[in-house]
Amino acid sequence: MFMATIKTSGIIIRKLNLGEADKILTVLTRDRGKIRVLAKGVRRPKAKLSGFSDIFHYNDFILAEGRNWDIVTSAVTIERFLRDDTALEQIGLMYYVCELTDKLIEETQTVLGSFELLRETLAYMKNHPGSTIARSYFEMKLLTLLGFAPQLNRCVVGGQLFKDDEQLRFSCILGGVVSKAHSTADELARPISVNALKWLRLLQRYPLEGIDKIKVDDDTIKQATSVLSDFVEYATEVKTKSLLVMGQLED
Repeated sequence: MFMATIKTSGIIIRKLNLGEADKILTVLTRDRGKIRVLAKGVRRPKAKLSGFSDIFHYNDFILAEGRNWDIVTSAVTIERFLRDDTALEQIGLMYYVCELTDKLIEETQTVLGSFELLRETLAYMKNHPGSTIARSYFEMKLLTLLGFAPQLNRCVVGGQLFKDDEQLRFSCILGGVVSKAHSTADELARPISVNALKWLRLLQRYPLEGIDKIKVDDDTIKQATSVLSDFVEYATEVKTKSLLVMGQLED
């Protein structure tokens, strides 16, 4: 029986063992969205494709059309984002961005710009192992691509611009920043400094390689990271295992 051949390229964001020797790979591709493919026999010693079936690999794939999953017949690694000396915390962040991608993008769904965003973020994490901004950058950009971007430029309730010295709050429920005049609109809204708000705006508007050259104090980044993380969880209704594990490691 003739099986159609498919050529694509993508980043492995998840792997699952199947049977004694196979793996199911979840791949975010450049041209076919998120797909799941079957890598047969890759867990056997000295299997031909074993080196190409790990998470964080960006590969060229040749697939054979299958009944349940397309089957990997050939793979060539374009880039491996995990370095041999990558710190445990950094590996956790890489797992997080892959897990968030997997949970928020449906199978066969194509989200314009998501592949480029994931590749940019993983490459940055690989080349800047001490950086703390890539996670928040990825969260903000992915939310924007999916239509969940928070309102950061005007009061999400009244629509007015903010004053430089205004006491502001961020509401996950309302989806953005609340001015002092409307601070009672959400009693659970948390305070956010003007500097943290400016940092979130930068994450929303500019590329990662430009943002990383801006000097921002640690407290500002910490507050912005916490606010954005809460909003991601609320807006997407997703809790990732990666962050839970990272939290346990930090404790």
